[in-house]
Amino acid sequence: MSQNIYDSIPFFKSYSKYPRMEKGLAGASEWPLLETMLPSSLVSKTVLDLGCGDGWFSRWALDQGAKAVCAMDVSRNMLSRARALSPPDRYSAITFRQVDIEVLDGPGGLDPEEEAYDVAFSGLALHYLVNLEAALRQVFRSLRPGGLFVFSVEHPIFTAPQRPGFSKKTGAASQDWPLSSYFAEGEREVDWLGAPVRKQHRTISRLVVLDPDHGFPLPITCDGLCANISVVLKVLEDTPYRGVRSCCCG
Repeated sequence: MSQNIYDSIPFFKSYSKYPRMEKGLAGASEWPLLETMLPSSLVSKTVLDLGCGDGWFSRWALDQGAKAVCAMDVSRNMLSRARALSPPDRYSAITFRQVDIEVLDGPGGLDPEEEAYDVAFSGLALHYLVNLEAALRQVFRSLRPGGLFVFSVEHPIFTAPQRPGFSKKTGAASQDWPLSSYFAEGEREVDWLGAPVRKQHRTISRLVVLDPDHGFPLPITCDGLCANISVVLKVLEDTPYRGVRSCCCG
């Protein structure tokens, strides 16, 4: 089971002061890029939101004309906040489900025999998963032909160091971020808001050229030029898969 730090009352209280929690989309620095990766129209589409947090993307998708949104998160606190911010008279087409996205094939997770989506989205959640490939396989099976999976994760330069943190040389005007252990993939534990948080470090190459067993071909878009890395995966219209348009990564 995934670590569920957001249901720690002290942690959640501190995290609630973050700009993305107070301002929603306007407080998420990666959102302008992610928005360009999403379909130009969500009208009548069914959408999956993995690691939905307080539901900011789910509400946006419905405001853009989506037919229905399934929003999943492991945190009871996050889901309570999401429901409070999503009045049923406006957002009744959002279904919030408490699900550990580490085990999407488990109880309450994704059932490709019963549900299918046009667009899947995940904002800064997948770098917590130990078995990312298993989650991608289940997402792939749940997307309709031509469907997109757009996700962002914390940039590998930030997850790489065993002891992350900025440093500043005497007399220097700016701080440095020492990069170490980049090619040593695996679990990292960092102190965040006074609590130990476990993350999974993967190189950019690992994120761009993932295990093909998950079903997706190579990403059609990958942008690693900001604090996070954002990726678009597409289920091609035809079978077997013939390839993708392009991949661009910083």
